[in-house]
Amino acid sequence: MSRKIYLIVAFALTTTFAFAQTGSLKGVITDAMTGEPVPFANIVAEKGGNQIGGTTTDFDGNYTIKPLVPGNYTVKATFVGYGAVEITGVIVSSNKITKQDVQLQEGIAIGEVKIIAYKKPLLDQDNLSGETKTAEEIVALPTRNISSVAATTAGIYQKDEGEGVNVRGSRSDATEYYIDGIKVRGAMGVPTSGIEQITVITGGVPAQYGDATGGIISVTTKGPSNKTFGGFEYESSSLFDSYNYNLLGFSLSGPILKKRNADGSKGSSILGYFISGELRSVDDTDPSAIGMWKVKDDVLADLKANPFVLAPNANAGLLSSSEFLNERDFELVDAKQNTNDKRINVS
Repeated sequence: MSRKIYLIVAFALTTTFAFAQTGSLKGVITDAMTGEPVPFANIVAEKGGNQIGGTTTDFDGNYTIKPLVPGNYTVKATFVGYGAVEITGVIVSSNKITKQDVQLQEGIAIGEVKIIAYKKPLLDQDNLSGETKTAEEIVALPTRNISSVAATTAGIYQKDEGEGVNVRGSRSDATEYYIDGIKVRGAMGVPTSGIEQITVITGGVPAQYGDATGGIISVTTKGPSNKTFGGFEYESSSLFDSYNYNLLGFSLSGPILKKRNADGSKGSSILGYFISGELRSVDDTDPSAIGMWKVKDDVLADLKANPFVLAPNANAGLLSSSEFLNERDFELVDAKQNTNDKRINVS
């Protein structure tokens, strides 16, 4: 039984890596004082406390780490006689090369680590046109819809919230969507808390996307962490309007199996989990600015009980009771009737 479980897990992991879109990290490691390249320096990329990739520099101080699953990384560079440097928040995007140079300071005390925050470059040196939205940027946006997040990119038009997008004048059905490298059609039911980043490509589409005539919207989901953590959120508009927007979300991540260090202590995880979900409910997904008129509840109940009345002229037979409604039988409400939308997203 345990062998079958291991085989299933191995197959799932192999499938995930086979389809996952990846990026790469490259740069030059130099001496901070002289500017000379530092050959054979060690550099690693960590994500969620786990080492994802690493390499050493060549004679000219150049390094390349690939493939890397899109996300935020911590890059660490070390070399004998130099102080260690740690760069946090380095963004790696799918199908793109992230350039990050490192300067090592000679003669720093042993054990001291210089921590630097990653700065997103103003100009993208890649040939692709578009933009990448990180998890922090997505959470800060006033929308939970993936298409609407993508619509904040230059060159993309969206008529209304939640609808399809037009990339540089192309039809909305020409835009292709991918989740972790797998092409999807229809609704993209990925909770916001489970998204690592959204990459939007509006030009210079790579050959791997085949005959794509519009843009590409690629979603990368979050992966497991070396430490157990979780969180939840709740949003509601019930106190401020009549649309009753309610959102309950959660996320949970952590290790399942950790490798043992030489001293017997637990090291980084080799198998982990991440799960997130959202439950959303709203009475009117597309409210009107001037409200809607509806039949009063007591009048509607009377119509159901007495749908027909005798015509004043006996020869006319029966008439519909609704023909005798007047302005006093209606009331103005904010939300449309029978348009309640409930949705559950889990990843």
